[in-house]
Amino acid sequence: MKKNVRFLIVICLLAMLSLLALQAYWIVKYYQVTRFNFEKEVNMAFEDAVKKEFSVRCDTVQQLIENKLMDTTQFIFSSNLDKEGTRIYNILAKGKSKNKMLSSFSFNELPDSIGPGNEQMKRKVAQHFAEQLRSEDLENHVVYYRTHELGAFMIDKANKYQFDTTRLRPILNHYLEARNIEIPYQFLTLKHDSTTNSSHFSQKLTRNFPVISKSFPTYRYTDNQRYVRAMFRNPASYIISNMGLILVSSILLVLLIAACLSFMLKSLFREKKLALIKDDFISNITHEFKTPIATVSVAIEALEEYDVRHDEHKTSRYLDHAKNEIQRLNQLVDKIMNLSLYEGEQTGFHKESIPVDEVMQEIIQIYEVSSDKKPDIHYENKSGVLQFGVDKLKFRHAISNILDNSIKYSKINPAINIDLFKENGHLVFRFQDNGIGIPEKDLSFVFDKFYRVNKGNRHLVKGYGLGLNYVKQILQQHKGWYRIESELGIGTTIMLGWPI
Repeated sequence: MKKNVRFLIVICLLAMLSLLALQAYWIVKYYQVTRFNFEKEVNMAFEDAVKKEFSVRCDTVQQLIENKLMDTTQFIFSSNLDKEGTRIYNILAKGKSKNKMLSSFSFNELPDSIGPGNEQMKRKVAQHFAEQLRSEDLENHVVYYRTHELGAFMIDKANKYQFDTTRLRPILNHYLEARNIEIPYQFLTLKHDSTTNSSHFSQKLTRNFPVISKSFPTYRYTDNQRYVRAMFRNPASYIISNMGLILVSSILLVLLIAACLSFMLKSLFREKKLALIKDDFISNITHEFKTPIATVSVAIEALEEYDVRHDEHKTSRYLDHAKNEIQRLNQLVDKIMNLSLYEGEQTGFHKESIPVDEVMQEIIQIYEVSSDKKPDIHYENKSGVLQFGVDKLKFRHAISNILDNSIKYSKINPAINIDLFKENGHLVFRFQDNGIGIPEKDLSFVFDKFYRVNKGNRHLVKGYGLGLNYVKQILQQHKGWYRIESELGIGTTIMLGWPI
């Protein structure tokens, strides 16, 4: 049995450790995957933000070019039909000697001619030409030579509205918020950098900013801000928030399995304990049954002899022995049967008002007269209660069991003090004896059925482990309570609270 229990415990512990290891492995893997996804998301957001910031700058410069082209003091708009009848639009720059052709193009969406005062058509032509300059020059990060200082104007505005982290930050915040990312970050601008490598950063920097985005060129050549990165603080809060469901489910699963294993082991140990207690009870009860049976058998054998049957004194004595032992057997059977009835709540409950002092004195007198140890029992009622309602028979049984234990487990001259007092609507009976005491480890079990405090492999006093459990059942029927305190070699104090 012990080997099987040890084996089962080892198996349960191994299963629990394996489950914890497996859960830890999957959580770590999920953490790594979530961190990889975080790095991917911030890189995508940063790339979109850099592109958007550049697009905003291009929009600004394009609008400035369009406004400049609409300056009639510098530019002239005209249109004509070519040999195929296609409308051609011309933009000419005014010069000191003569006008210079700046651009000539056709545009199917503008079929009308440009007449004097047609500002709407001029605006559309200017917009088209500004878009053309944007796609050919600005978006390729180069400005080609343009007549009438238009190229110089574009370079001046491109330098004025060049890359700026102040403009980039709100754009990046927008893209991060769209991805539910709220991790603090900083920008890193460098003169020299690689768009493919991020392993050359110092350990101090990577400790403070574990996640660093890819590098993107800024095309800002006026200072050292030619490349830019976004550096993010530890993303643990983001990762854990995304792992919330799996973390909670893993913890709940582990706790559930641990609770099941714990319940199973507790049940196993309880059953093992009950089996030992049951074996001990059977051993004791068998001995208690055998003794009166043997005595009755001897008495009957003696009565079968002819000489004894004619001796009235011997016959009476043997019959008395047999009668006493049969009564003892009957009491033992009644005690076991009564306990079973109490547990099944099948016994009747006849509450009546009893004179507490009178009943207590009757019980005390019985034990003072019948006990071989001649106990000194002192009784005092401090409660002022003279009558209270209980089931009289069960009350007597409960008090008798406590007194019986106090005497059985006492020294040569047992001294028992019984006092009554009121506490929280209960009449409390306190029994204090000078017996052998109960070890602290056994105190919480002495009211369990069949439980007996042992000394090594033997019990010092014969019994069945039923008395205190019997008291417990009676108090539960009365909705009362019980408490016990004990110290080895000093004695035991038991309190029974009966509702009044």
